Amino acid sequence: MCTRHAATRIEYGQGADEYSILFEPATQAASSMLVFIHGGYWQELSAQDSCFPAEGLLAHHIAYAAINYSLAPAANIFDMARQCCRALEALQAARPNCRIVIAGSSAGAHLAAMLLTFDWRAREGGQPPFAAALLISGIYDLRPLIPTYINTPLKLTLDSALALSPQLQPIVSPCPTVVCFGQQETDAFKQQSRDFAQRLISVGADVSLYEVPGRNHFDIVFDISQSATLIGADVLRLSGVPQ
Repeated sequence: MCTRHAATRIEYGQGADEYSILFEPATQAASSMLVFIHGGYWQELSAQDSCFPAEGLLAHHIAYAAINYSLAPAANIFDMARQCCRALEALQAARPNCRIVIAGSSAGAHLAAMLLTFDWRAREGGQPPFAAALLISGIYDLRPLIPTYINTPLKLTLDSALALSPQLQPIVSPCPTVVCFGQQETDAFKQQSRDFAQRLISVGADVSLYEVPGRNHFDIVFDISQSATLIGADVLRLSGVPQ
């Protein structure tokens, strides 16, 4: 659900799903922006469901954007990742002076992690449009999903799961990254995060990996806008906000 703050719609394509919702401080221009990619197993939820962190971030003069993207079965996961690329580029073009931190939860963390595997060197300036990443309770190796009901609309094969797994692809664009998960999550989710953190460390990325006490797969995301939490403090740190 969206907040009481005014928002700007930033379109990044011609499709009805191709837009982001941007919230900005009312009193001064933000120097940083958290861009969030929602979860929902690539088949549920929307940007409208992801506006809740805006108020807490605006209090620290951090802009907040929620990316909307097409869902399965109408779109495949590679389409979604490319949409997130274009959404980021549109947000950077709209606010070129903002330091962008890309964030995501669950399937959104997977899509954010996919952005680290893309080669951004062909862009003007040769750099990705983000400076840091916050990956919450993500799925980075998609192969375990193939035999599950989750895969019915996704239609993953072994080949496509390999190609779409950040854990199994070259990390072309590493950046300072937080990888975290809830204490009450399954062992499988926890191991996915641990393995991907090690994958990032192996290519020289600056990585912070931790478990969030008392949180589960669904409520951990609410810590994003709470500066007194581990995740909230890292949002400020990654955004370059003095604490």
